Amino acid sequence: KENILTTGVARRLLREMARMIIPFLGDMNTTPMALFRRHVHPLIAYGAAHVFQEACEGETILSILVDILDNLCSMFHVSKAPVIEHALIILGCPRQPQRIVFAVLLHCLTGRADLAEDVMRDAANDQVHRCEALVSANDELGYNRKTKFHASSQYVKRQSVNISFQLELCLWLHRGGVFPMSGLAVKETTVGVRIGYIVASWGRCHEALETLLKCDPDCAMDFERGRQLWSSMKIILSNPDGEEKDADGAETTSGGWEFLVDCTREEAAELLRLRKCGSFLLRPNKDDHGIFTLSFRTNLKPKGESEVAENENGDASSDAQPSNASVKPRKLDDLVQHAIIRLSDAGFKCGSFGPFSSLLKLLDSVSTSLPFDLLFSEPPAQGIIKEEGGQPSPNSVFVRKLALHSNTEHYRWNASTGRPMKSPQLPADEEDDLSQNVVKKADSFFQQTEQEKAEFERLKQLGMFSQLLVITELRKQLCAVVASTDDRMDERAAWQEGKHGALSESFFEGSIAASGEETGELEMDSIASRMIRPFLQWCRALETSIVGDLLPMLDEISQMPASSLPVALSATATAIEAVPTQIGSCVDCGDAIIRRMIQPRSGVEFRTLRVGEAGQSAVVVLFRRSQASAWIIRSGAEMNEADAAKRLRIMERRRVIERVDLTSIAYEKQVDADHNEFTENDNDVRYRFVDPWEVEVLESKDAELRGASLGRQQYIPFTIGAVARACEDAQRLLGGLHLLSLWSTARGGVCLTKALASVYPPWERDAGGDLQVLNGAETQPNTYANCFRQHLYRNTLFHRLKLPQRFIAILQVEILDLKNLTAPGGSPSVTAYALLRLKRDASNAPLTHKARTLDSASTEPRKINKSSGPNAPASWGSVVRFRFPLPEGVNCDGVSFDSDREALFKGAPSVLQISVYEKKFMTSSALGGADVNLDSLSTSGQLEEWVPLRSTKDDITWFARLRLTLRFELMCLASRGSSGDRNLDEQCPSAGLRKMKRLSRIGGAHEDANGLPRSISSPEIASYFEHLVS
Repeated sequence: KENILTTGVARRLLREMARMIIPFLGDMNTTPMALFRRHVHPLIAYGAAHVFQEACEGETILSILVDILDNLCSMFHVSKAPVIEHALIILGCPRQPQRIVFAVLLHCLTGRADLAEDVMRDAANDQVHRCEALVSANDELGYNRKTKFHASSQYVKRQSVNISFQLELCLWLHRGGVFPMSGLAVKETTVGVRIGYIVASWGRCHEALETLLKCDPDCAMDFERGRQLWSSMKIILSNPDGEEKDADGAETTSGGWEFLVDCTREEAAELLRLRKCGSFLLRPNKDDHGIFTLSFRTNLKPKGESEVAENENGDASSDAQPSNASVKPRKLDDLVQHAIIRLSDAGFKCGSFGPFSSLLKLLDSVSTSLPFDLLFSEPPAQGIIKEEGGQPSPNSVFVRKLALHSNTEHYRWNASTGRPMKSPQLPADEEDDLSQNVVKKADSFFQQTEQEKAEFERLKQLGMFSQLLVITELRKQLCAVVASTDDRMDERAAWQEGKHGALSESFFEGSIAASGEETGELEMDSIASRMIRPFLQWCRALETSIVGDLLPMLDEISQMPASSLPVALSATATAIEAVPTQIGSCVDCGDAIIRRMIQPRSGVEFRTLRVGEAGQSAVVVLFRRSQASAWIIRSGAEMNEADAAKRLRIMERRRVIERVDLTSIAYEKQVDADHNEFTENDNDVRYRFVDPWEVEVLESKDAELRGASLGRQQYIPFTIGAVARACEDAQRLLGGLHLLSLWSTARGGVCLTKALASVYPPWERDAGGDLQVLNGAETQPNTYANCFRQHLYRNTLFHRLKLPQRFIAILQVEILDLKNLTAPGGSPSVTAYALLRLKRDASNAPLTHKARTLDSASTEPRKINKSSGPNAPASWGSVVRFRFPLPEGVNCDGVSFDSDREALFKGAPSVLQISVYEKKFMTSSALGGADVNLDSLSTSGQLEEWVPLRSTKDDITWFARLRLTLRFELMCLASRGSSGDRNLDEQCPSAGLRKMKRLSRIGGAHEDANGLPRSISSPEIASYFEHLVS
């Protein structure tokens, strides 16, 4: 009978407690899964915004609970302890949802705050370990909530939401004074709440994740110490107290600028007056950016505190009282002193201190002169400006913002039916039959074309990276919380016993939480690592899962070059080679057309156009559109002239060929018809072939990242906006505007660019494995070729994700010195200049004024003085810069997927050709030339060597000292969809046409009257044209 009575009283107590805590949502019903699995269902009710807006009235809540318990026990004549015990047993029923707030309040009624804390720590620990359930969930964004994995994970997410909200309510009660908690328990609970909402929001509520990123918890955070938990970089502390000091002894990590606070003199004094001695900040001057004010808290005490100290000492006698009367009363403003810091060309100076080369050295010098030390370990971000504990609960700002989201149109709720309104993004009928959607999704996936499957994989990869990016940013935040060692985290001393004397700190003696106060730094680090380890394992699992999709192996992105056309043997007077037998109607055969067009007896005449004069000149090989159209019709590729013109326009759009307007090039150098002026029809158009590895000579360093049409692509300078536009559509499709906003908050475009631009290719990730073997011999690419392999692989990654970022190669050549080592008295003074060109290894054409092409450069004549010794200073000092693209449609070895293009343009230029001339009054005499192989050049360092110059008589008398530097810079591919063709041509002018126009303004342009009288057949178009211009 007594047991039944006690159980009834316990149930009555729980009902009364439910009635009391309902206003602050302490006893919410569990949402049915049919409603919760809808993505429009809010995670937090709208009423939570009002609950966490004000601080908890802990004394009132505790007094009401005590009165309820006393009335029930006196009414039914039962003891308090059995009633509470039976109430806890009822709450522990496994079939009932977990009610943490009830359990915590019941333990508070018994005065066992340690047990209340244990309940919260156990629940928080379960929240942290719950994230491990998502490691193998395969719940990617690309599947759009239509997989069985998404349906099964909803139960974990629903439980995480309920527990996190109850834990935050318990923290709200704790800060309201209902019960005390240790600092370790506060950290564990705060982290558990945040991880619970991360699990609940994963792949479902992107605005919740964005709010988590923007709203830091209202507690102590140490990002530097937290880095030790999530980063592989080891940070070694210099002293056992955990204070990080630099070489100058100052405990700071940002050179002292983290103390810069934009406030007035009065605000600075108010902030520092109640701080510890040595606390300081820097105030900028609004009128002069070179002047700062140092405000610091002195070791003086207010007048009231000093009098109390004197009375406690007891040394002050009555004879000393008259002398105290003459002392001026101490003002509150004297507690905070101010000093002016000036920044000039000499450095930082403060009064008689300085000048110093850095702000940190000046502050350290000022600190040593004061009777106390400035506190470098407490910048404003850690305590002077930010007040921990000022919010009703550690995560109250996040909960309030997320609760307000539930009242927006996205979460419009129909209270009368209890069902959400239909969302245009996901119809209700589609959500109700989830299993049917899974089957349809699987069937439709197998019915997709290869292009659709590739697009699906791209969205999946971007979705996985978005999730990895978010969890990486949240990882830094959570590690900063668990790694903090601020003494203010132990908040039990701030709460006094209530009027009922129920909450005594004696209950913490011997508990696990109390034992953490006496642990050392290493042990606290291990505790922090244990606390966050499941979450970090989840992060590592995501990193591991994305590598295979985002960074494929070579066999997944490489293809063997296959001929696009049937071939047959063709014999000529100079060569026997394989040539196409026919040309199909495919628009991708532009290089195949070129390859056959240059064959003998094709009927297409090639002529050389010479632009410029003397040292500033170049030769370009052109052909007529009318002849090319006639040949296309005769070859059977097209049936009429209109289709042939369309084929040429397609090739021009793809920059396989480029139109050359002779009138605009020779516009400033008009001559009459008697002097070999251009006599062809105005309606006829000339074309030139475009090398995919086209080399451009740069006039200055500023032109390295200038927009241009180079090779087969058009490049613009790298901008964050171009990357953002490329990712915007994918993020909208995956998660709507909320995921797009989250992507922008986490700077997803920048992070993705950095990740792909610095990724190691597969052969470097597999370092230490089997060596590459070819024909029974070990093969290893040279350093120059390996640099191109790395960046071609990275360009392939950008291409697979349809991102505009691309690497281009920049080669800088410095001609340092010129010597005649055969002269007995050293090199005489000469006026010399050099011609330089990047070419392929198979090319053997000479580099002269008559055979210069657009990709060659000429230095200005410079007088080279006599110098001697191995380390003599540079006497020449000319600099030439080249840049060329890494074309699309090639594998990591630079081999084109199109065999016709590979037969015409074989790989990147790998040889630097140089010819040195002595400038005389009327003529120039050749001193010699050389071909410098670039196999030893890499991006890790410069290549400097003496190069022997071989003259026409095959003797070597002159040597040139060269310094070569190779770099790869990021640019973006231009898109015609974002701007018109005319605007794009203005942003990306053709590099070849730009140089032709510049040279024509110097010396005009003229075309050879006769074409090539002999037939030359070669599989490489570069060699073919070298015979034309030589």
